[in-house]
Amino acid sequence: MAGNFLKYAGPLTWKDLPVDSHELIALCAPRPVFISAGATQGDGWVDAKGMFLAGAGAGPVYKLLGKKDLGTTEFPPIETRLVDGDVAFRQHTAGHTPGPNWPFYIAFAERYFNPNHK
Repeated sequence: MAGNFLKYAGPLTWKDLPVDSHELIALCAPRPVFISAGATQGDGWVDAKGMFLAGAGAGPVYKLLGKKDLGTTEFPPIETRLVDGDVAFRQHTAGHTPGPNWPFYIAFAERYFNPNHK
Protein backbone atom coordinates (compact mmCIF):
# COMPACT_ATOMS: atom_id res chain seq x y z
CA MET A 1 0.00 0.00 0.00
CA ALA A 2 1.11 3.53 -0.65
CA GLY A 3 2.33 5.48 2.37
CA ASN A 4 -0.29 8.14 1.78
CA PHE A 5 -3.01 5.48 2.05
CA LEU A 6 -1.64 4.04 5.30
CA LYS A 7 -2.34 7.26 7.19
CA TYR A 8 -6.04 6.31 6.99
CA ALA A 9 -5.33 3.43 9.39
CA GLY A 10 -4.46 6.11 11.97
CA PRO A 11 -4.58 8.93 12.80
CA LEU A 12 -7.15 9.31 10.00
CA THR A 13 -10.00 6.84 9.47
CA TRP A 14 -12.09 5.70 6.50
CA LYS A 15 -14.48 8.55 7.27
CA ASP A 16 -11.72 11.00 6.28
CA LEU A 17 -11.24 9.55 2.77
CA PRO A 18 -12.18 12.06 0.04
CA VAL A 19 -13.94 9.36 -2.04
CA ASP A 20 -15.64 6.05 -1.40
CA SER A 21 -14.69 2.72 -2.98
CA HIS A 22 -17.69 2.54 -5.28
CA GLU A 23 -16.69 5.93 -6.71
CA LEU A 24 -13.19 4.67 -7.49
CA ILE A 25 -14.59 1.64 -9.30
CA ALA A 26 -17.11 3.82 -11.14
CA LEU A 27 -14.19 5.93 -12.42
CA CYS A 28 -12.97 2.79 -14.24
CA ALA A 29 -16.19 2.57 -16.28
CA PRO A 30 -16.69 1.53 -19.00
CA ARG A 31 -13.55 -0.59 -18.63
CA PRO A 32 -13.84 -4.10 -17.13
CA VAL A 33 -13.08 -4.58 -13.42
CA PHE A 34 -12.63 -7.91 -11.62
CA ILE A 35 -12.92 -7.71 -7.82
CA SER A 36 -11.19 -10.59 -6.06
CA ALA A 37 -11.57 -11.40 -2.37
CA GLY A 38 -10.44 -14.14 -0.02
CA ALA A 39 -11.99 -15.63 3.09
CA THR A 40 -12.36 -13.37 6.10
CA GLN A 41 -11.62 -15.86 8.89
CA GLY A 42 -8.58 -14.60 10.79
CA ASP A 43 -7.77 -11.87 8.28
CA GLY A 44 -8.67 -8.36 9.38
CA TRP A 45 -7.56 -6.87 6.05
CA VAL A 46 -10.22 -8.63 3.98
CA ASP A 47 -13.62 -6.97 3.64
CA ALA A 48 -15.20 -9.09 0.94
CA LYS A 49 -18.69 -7.78 1.56
CA GLY A 50 -17.48 -4.17 1.39
CA MET A 51 -15.60 -4.94 -1.82
CA PHE A 52 -18.73 -6.51 -3.29
CA LEU A 53 -20.88 -3.54 -2.24
CA ALA A 54 -18.39 -1.16 -3.87
CA GLY A 55 -18.67 -3.09 -7.13
CA ALA A 56 -22.46 -3.10 -6.88
CA GLY A 57 -22.45 0.63 -6.07
CA ALA A 58 -20.51 1.35 -9.27
CA GLY A 59 -23.11 -0.52 -11.31
CA PRO A 60 -25.31 2.47 -12.22
CA VAL A 61 -22.36 4.19 -13.93
CA TYR A 62 -21.57 1.06 -15.94
CA LYS A 63 -25.23 0.79 -16.98
CA LEU A 64 -25.31 4.50 -17.88
CA LEU A 65 -22.40 3.86 -20.24
CA GLY A 66 -24.10 0.84 -21.83
CA LYS A 67 -22.18 -1.84 -19.93
CA LYS A 68 -23.30 -4.65 -17.61
CA ASP A 69 -23.09 -4.36 -13.82
CA LEU A 70 -22.69 -7.25 -11.35
CA GLY A 71 -26.27 -8.31 -11.95
CA THR A 72 -27.18 -8.24 -8.25
CA THR A 73 -26.86 -6.14 -5.13
CA GLU A 74 -27.18 -9.17 -2.84
CA PHE A 75 -23.88 -10.43 -1.39
CA PRO A 76 -23.35 -13.94 -2.80
CA PRO A 77 -22.24 -17.07 -0.93
CA ILE A 78 -18.49 -17.68 -0.87
CA GLU A 79 -17.07 -19.38 -4.00
CA THR A 80 -19.87 -17.87 -6.13
CA ARG A 81 -18.60 -16.17 -9.26
CA LEU A 82 -20.35 -13.17 -10.72
CA VAL A 83 -18.49 -12.76 -13.99
CA ASP A 84 -21.13 -12.16 -16.66
CA GLY A 85 -20.96 -8.36 -16.50
CA ASP A 86 -18.25 -5.79 -17.05
CA VAL A 87 -17.88 -5.61 -13.27
CA ALA A 88 -17.05 -9.05 -11.84
CA PHE A 89 -16.69 -10.42 -8.30
CA ARG A 90 -15.58 -13.67 -6.69
CA GLN A 91 -14.67 -14.55 -3.10
CA HIS A 92 -12.73 -17.74 -2.42
CA THR A 93 -12.08 -19.71 0.78
CA ALA A 94 -8.25 -19.74 0.66
CA GLY A 95 -7.52 -16.66 2.78
CA HIS A 96 -5.57 -13.54 1.86
CA THR A 97 -4.24 -14.53 -1.57
CA PRO A 98 -5.39 -13.86 -5.14
CA GLY A 99 -4.25 -17.27 -6.41
CA PRO A 100 -7.56 -19.17 -6.33
CA ASN A 101 -9.29 -16.47 -8.39
CA TRP A 102 -6.70 -16.36 -11.19
CA PRO A 103 -8.44 -18.92 -13.45
CA PHE A 104 -11.68 -16.94 -13.18
CA TYR A 105 -9.87 -13.65 -13.81
CA ILE A 106 -8.14 -15.05 -16.90
CA ALA A 107 -11.46 -16.30 -18.30
CA PHE A 108 -13.03 -12.90 -17.58
CA ALA A 109 -10.15 -10.99 -19.21
CA GLU A 110 -10.15 -13.27 -22.25
CA ARG A 111 -13.52 -11.81 -23.28
CA TYR A 112 -11.83 -8.45 -23.78
CA PHE A 113 -8.53 -9.57 -25.33
CA ASN A 114 -9.54 -12.51 -27.52
CA PRO A 115 -11.84 -11.46 -30.38
CA ASN A 116 -12.70 -15.14 -31.08
CA HIS A 117 -13.82 -15.87 -27.52
CA LYS A 118 -17.47 -16.86 -27.24
